[in-house]
Amino acid sequence: MSQGRSIHDSQERTQSSSSPRRTRKPISCDRCRYSKLRCDRQQPCGSCKKRGREDACLFPTKTGLAPGSTKSQELPPRVPIRPARTTEPRSTARRQLSASSPGSLRERAQPDANELFPDSGWESVLDRPVPQSDSACAPDTLSPFSMGQHTSLQSMIELLPPEKCRDYLVSHFFNHICALFPILHGPTFEKQYTAFRQVPLEVDMSWLALLFSMCALTLSAVEPADPRLADLWPRGSGNPAEQVVGVCRRLQQTAMACLLQDHFFTRYKFSTFEALLMMIYHQSHNESVDQGWALLGMALNIGIALRCNITTEQLSAIEVERRRRCWAGLLTLHTYQSILFRDVDMKFLLEIKASMPADINDSDITDEGILQPSSDPTQMSLMMFKLRLFYLSTQICRHISGPSRLNQGAPLKRFDEAISEEQKLWDSKYLIDGSPKIMNSYYAHWCVLQTYAHHLFLLLHRPFHHSQTPCFIPESRERCISSATALISIHRDLYEVPLLRDFLWLLNGVTSLKALHAAVALSSCLRDMPSTFDTNSYREELEKLTIRMESFSNRSKICLKGVHILQHLKAQMGPRNTHSSTTEAQIEGIFEDWTDMREWFDDDLINWVRSMSHNLESLDLLAQNLDPGPNILAE
Repeated sequence: MSQGRSIHDSQERTQSSSSPRRTRKPISCDRCRYSKLRCDRQQPCGSCKKRGREDACLFPTKTGLAPGSTKSQELPPRVPIRPARTTEPRSTARRQLSASSPGSLRERAQPDANELFPDSGWESVLDRPVPQSDSACAPDTLSPFSMGQHTSLQSMIELLPPEKCRDYLVSHFFNHICALFPILHGPTFEKQYTAFRQVPLEVDMSWLALLFSMCALTLSAVEPADPRLADLWPRGSGNPAEQVVGVCRRLQQTAMACLLQDHFFTRYKFSTFEALLMMIYHQSHNESVDQGWALLGMALNIGIALRCNITTEQLSAIEVERRRRCWAGLLTLHTYQSILFRDVDMKFLLEIKASMPADINDSDITDEGILQPSSDPTQMSLMMFKLRLFYLSTQICRHISGPSRLNQGAPLKRFDEAISEEQKLWDSKYLIDGSPKIMNSYYAHWCVLQTYAHHLFLLLHRPFHHSQTPCFIPESRERCISSATALISIHRDLYEVPLLRDFLWLLNGVTSLKALHAAVALSSCLRDMPSTFDTNSYREELEKLTIRMESFSNRSKICLKGVHILQHLKAQMGPRNTHSSTTEAQIEGIFEDWTDMREWFDDDLINWVRSMSHNLESLDLLAQNLDPGPNILAE
């Protein structure tokens, strides 16, 4: 009897263990689970209806009832097969989504079902079970930051400037800064920004990084004492000018945090590309050009991966232009690097097949196509000229780094003429009878382009500027003096001319770097001039340049380090009879080869310049009271 009962119990346990386990009913549909939205479990649910994705509102059970169903029927596969093109082409759907909904929302950032699960189409054909785990939500094991601390989206948003200040910064960017680096399509960004204000918690993290970086760039470009920014500064913080650098850096750091939290190392989208370009541009004009080198390499590879250099028929005209503009912006950022790292050949970028943006205004682009461009300067005109300069500077830097750099014949003349031709185009576009147009920002754009031209002249003629070299050309020395003087004059105009007041921020970065380059070149030329040559006016310009850079030293690392270099140049040009040590001779060689600007910002060099300038100032004080003999100076 007991044996029969045990057999019966064993059979019951066997049947119990073999029976299928009850699966937990899904609380939300796939889309709501992925987007972390509230789902009412209808078929389709309210969230999917609101976002126009009823076909994708699926629940991950194969045999259960869909929420809201009254009949027992088998659910469709968890990942649907791509819809037939006879109903509605994907390109049309994308164009409608682009025109109707802003790209900053998560729904815009969400790929369709087959993009989320790229193997799902094959799984349907082979009738294999689709994995129930959401691979898109899994952590990126390849990302070095996948184990970092997670910050909530709400906490990120709270780090933005107050809404009124933020609106002002965005408006100022498009009115005064965007034309200098027009990678964004204004109307598209405005839709995205409006959607963000309405539903901030559905923002795409990479687009949020773009907004943070834009605010940081604009904040560095406006007057800190502007009353419209009063809510931005902590109460009792004192002088806003002392706060602006720290606030800008915190905004930039938060922009990078947004990208890291979006796992941009392994998952990226077009907003990631835009955000990276904006961050690199900000660094070039507020920190140092070389600091953006690593990010620029990332941006290049992401741009290639997103196929921004290739025209895709499925995209609308607006989306095509947006990608072309960003690719053009990527190339212009490489202009800084090709000049600074002139031993790196950028020719490979010229060999990448790409279509350039149209020279048009934002209002000239519609979803259907591009309207007739204007003959007047457009929002893209400056970018188009910068692109031409990128091609030219790449060729020039390749020449001056190669074996033909000392060739005094055809190459030197050809590049000279090419730069001069570009200058003529700028004059015809931005000037009226040689005078600046005062009704817009054209004069500022002309000044920016001229800094490129004179910088290239200095690089091109450096080998021929000194009379002690066998390849000396007197005309090259004259060209170096005139171009160096022109660069310093443009620096002065940006600082003093009221018409250029909105562009004063350019002196924080690469523009001051070019002026510093000009000062070193001018000093080298003047020291080589005959004793009868009057250098007083040039010395005065160098002195004023030092004062201007000193006034920016609390906001700009380039200006802070540049002040020490300029003070050394001033002491170097003075009537002295000091003995040079071996270390000093090595440093003099660095200054003499003034095309390699990377060495200027080495910490050891700056420390040496600071101590050397201090010693020379001490000798000045001693000379005022004593008649120093050679032994005193030698000590």
